[in-house]
Amino acid sequence: MKNSYIPENKFPIKIDNNLFMLGNYFFNLFLTIGNKQTALFEVGISAIVDTVINQLESLDISPDYIISSHPHSDHITGLAGLAKRYPNAQIIVATGAKEFVEHPKAVPLLLKEDNFMSKSLSNLSIKPGRPSIQDIPDLHGSIVIKNNKSLDLGETTLDLIKVQGHSPGNLIGVLPQKKILFSSDSLGFHFPGRGYLPLFFTQVDTYLSTLNFIKEFNPSIVCPAHQGPLMGKAATAGIKTSIKTTMDTIKRIKRSTLSDDALAMDIFEQNYKDEFTLYTKDNIKNCAVLLVKRAKETRLGFF
Repeated sequence: MKNSYIPENKFPIKIDNNLFMLGNYFFNLFLTIGNKQTALFEVGISAIVDTVINQLESLDISPDYIISSHPHSDHITGLAGLAKRYPNAQIIVATGAKEFVEHPKAVPLLLKEDNFMSKSLSNLSIKPGRPSIQDIPDLHGSIVIKNNKSLDLGETTLDLIKVQGHSPGNLIGVLPQKKILFSSDSLGFHFPGRGYLPLFFTQVDTYLSTLNFIKEFNPSIVCPAHQGPLMGKAATAGIKTSIKTTMDTIKRIKRSTLSDDALAMDIFEQNYKDEFTLYTKDNIKNCAVLLVKRAKETRLGFF
């Protein structure tokens, strides 16, 4: 992490003409500036809301669109603060996001995780700008995308594409003119210089389809939601590595002689380090359990 870490004072970072990365090293938000409108893809967590607002103000920008890529805690709990600061912005989510956030089992977990991530940043001397959330984000009145939607920002088009495999209500973004892709978590969790952990939490088959879409799009820049962008050859290599790691992980799970619980714990122990320790152990253990479950569910025949 030391070699890849980006200090907070480097943000906002210009990625391309009219494209900036906001937030911090751990939670990345991407601002696209058109001639007429602007769009913020990703919302992060409550602890970084004030940082993001300050970064937007430094650019003299009030976003016209605020887009949550999916309803996991690290991609949705910053929404309320941003929506309150920018009441004229249109909030965009995908179908399934509202139902996920409002599920009785999800509510306490969202609140717990947001609180833990705030404390984790504080332990790293990144002071949260506000207390962690006490209520789930309100998605009433949001624009809900069922499949795809194009936002004409003025000589810049941002395509929002509903994808599957990682989370309910999952969106990725594409700037087709520049071959730039906002992948969120659809490439897995990136440990810079150390590889990926695949995140097929809802289904293997559709997760692989999303990976294939990203590969076929062949982006010049990939913007994940964590640990910074991949540019040029690094983008191509990152996609290739993500696909290989995903396939290797599925094969390992399906061929393992360990019990499901033992295998999940093995995956957890191998990956709960560095950037992943910003999340609760229970959360990442549950992620490992889901990986084992979904891999064993798939009927794909080449394993």
